[in-house]
Amino acid sequence: RTHASSVASPPGRPVAALASRRACASGSRRLSPRRASARQLQSVTSGRGRDRRVVSPRCERLDWSDVALGVVRSRGDDDDASSCSSNRSLWLPGSCSRRGALLGGSALVASLGAAAAPPKARAFIDLPSRLHNRYFLVRHGESTLDTRGLVLSNPSFKYDTTYGLTRTGMAQMHAAAKTIVEVYDGAPSWLYTSNFQRSFQSALIIREDVGMLFSQLRTEFSGLLDPRKMGDLDFKSNESLKQVWEGDLKDPLNPPPPVPASLQPSASVESPRDVYRRALECFTRLEATYYGEDVILVSHQDTLSLFTASLMGTPLTDHHKDWALELGEVRCVDLSAPPQGTTNFSPTDLRGEYAVGDKAVNYMYAKDSP
Repeated sequence: RTHASSVASPPGRPVAALASRRACASGSRRLSPRRASARQLQSVTSGRGRDRRVVSPRCERLDWSDVALGVVRSRGDDDDASSCSSNRSLWLPGSCSRRGALLGGSALVASLGAAAAPPKARAFIDLPSRLHNRYFLVRHGESTLDTRGLVLSNPSFKYDTTYGLTRTGMAQMHAAAKTIVEVYDGAPSWLYTSNFQRSFQSALIIREDVGMLFSQLRTEFSGLLDPRKMGDLDFKSNESLKQVWEGDLKDPLNPPPPVPASLQPSASVESPRDVYRRALECFTRLEATYYGEDVILVSHQDTLSLFTASLMGTPLTDHHKDWALELGEVRCVDLSAPPQGTTNFSPTDLRGEYAVGDKAVNYMYAKDSP
């Protein structure tokens, strides 16, 4: 045993600290004041033979009858151990700590708020719907894939510049930019593009020709504007797409043939319904972000035809028959004006607001429209 009084402490170091360190090094056990007092208390009250079950902590117990009545019952000071083991239909575990209070309080609040539950949250816009903005859907210009007649939708090749635009494709994009400005009197504020090279290079030409800043160009990395996944048809002839479109006419859940060697074959293909989900997310983001703007979307063949079918409310199965786009084609979708004889459009957006220049009176007699 080391005594602190017999040790000369170095300058700047307390005697007690040095003594405690030497005591630990010599193998003696050092007790903190808190544990020492607990040991003294134990020696006074029958030592190690003490029954700990007699000391039960204060706790709160709730059952469904308590929740229904809105009453929280707590144990009193004179409750014994038998009350903790009473037969209850529900016991929310907890001690006298705040965990029991939080569990009981949350159950009570949930029961009281059930009668006046808030309206369901809406994650996506209803399509077809009135829109705040005007959208220019532009299919990319001719690429080296188009000259070779090949399909490519695999995201692994999206940054491969060998599949960029040809000279004809560049000329098509200059013409598309001119159409947006001169034919539609467009003043685009934002330009979104797929990051596949044939689409990204098309967007760069349009941005420069319409006089947009580079900060107004957005590359869609989440894949919403990517081409429809064609699975096993990648690097095969464009003629194979006709079989896919024929299958689409019969079933909106029709997928292209998947990649046989894929660990998850279903992830390599997309049906028209899958692209429709992309359209919901895409236009929900855009409509919740911008108001009264011209927005350009540069993308691919089936993606844009299915986007158009989603916006116009036509069958997804007929997307290619109704809304196919040629290379470099521009389609202006302007649904900000009041409807004319159309009843399947939602008048408000996901926030319950009407589109630009619209008002509720435009829908008073919508059901009687021809």
